[in-house]
Amino acid sequence: MKNRNAHPGRVLALAAAAALTVAGLSTPAVAHGNGHGQPRTTHITVMGTTDLHGNAVNWDYFKNAEYDDSAHNDVGLAKISTLVDQVRDERGEQSTLLIDAGDTIQGTPLAYYYAKVEPITEGGIHPMAAAMNAIGYDAAALGNHEFNYGIPLLRAFEAQLDFPLLGANAISDETGEPAFDPYVIKTVRTGDGKPVRVGILGLTNPGIAIWDSANVEGQMSFPGLVEQAQVWVPKMRASGADVVVVAAHSGADTSSSYGDALPFPENAATLVAQQVPGIDAILVGHAHQEIAERVVTNTATGEPVVLSEPLKWGERLSLFDIDLTFTRGHWDVTAVHSTVRNANTVAEDP
Repeated sequence: MKNRNAHPGRVLALAAAAALTVAGLSTPAVAHGNGHGQPRTTHITVMGTTDLHGNAVNWDYFKNAEYDDSAHNDVGLAKISTLVDQVRDERGEQSTLLIDAGDTIQGTPLAYYYAKVEPITEGGIHPMAAAMNAIGYDAAALGNHEFNYGIPLLRAFEAQLDFPLLGANAISDETGEPAFDPYVIKTVRTGDGKPVRVGILGLTNPGIAIWDSANVEGQMSFPGLVEQAQVWVPKMRASGADVVVVAAHSGADTSSSYGDALPFPENAATLVAQQVPGIDAILVGHAHQEIAERVVTNTATGEPVVLSEPLKWGERLSLFDIDLTFTRGHWDVTAVHSTVRNANTVAEDP
């Protein structure tokens, strides 16, 4: 369990120092009701990042300067930390969760340094783990790039996290069961009502079997997102999840860069929303796209499922705002809306 009393700025400062070395790193939710037959209602917010790709701070390692692009995007967890603090102040920290949809430990010279030069398998904490712990993440899904440096380094990174690394469709060839936790259920405490139980399901990309075959062949298999969500979402509901959010390292269209080399599509987030009942929202990753809100109708239930993708590298933070009503002894989701916030609107957490 993370320690949200720890000041994230101190750890982010350490991450900033590591990055520069390589370059040259509230109020609780309230359950409203008048106690005279009116249903109680409450509101929670699930925040999300994806495809951080080793960006702890707003730095361009190749220009040896602060990151900037033609759209004037900013990157990095130090910016995300400030946005997260804003949301927690606005919504109340106890009514928020923070998740990620994968691709964390590959992509910058900083990430390479802690994989190949001073690998975390030989001691020392990964700056991305330190920063995410300090910010207070609740869960993260596996991305395909988590496997680029081999399973031992991935396991070392996992061991450094104060939150679960999820992968319902990363299956151990030895046991036939998920090699990582498939999901976690987090409790969000409301002001004067029954706590809201939020299930977070992690799904990674089937393409790992091709892209990182040298690191995973004979050890893990990666079946489709739809197929594994169909297995685990009912189990999450049976375990008491009032809300189900999927962190999917898979884009929102239905394309596959590997064609028919695998029977499972690379980009399947929309298919999961359409074909798997019981999901309220999906944090989309992998495609490096900005989707503030996309509503998909589940074909079996007719219920809406809200998708959001916060671009890449910590450039955006997705917010899923979820309204619930307490009826017949449990919480029912009555509305979900999503937005994104731009990291270039805030300063880095010092």
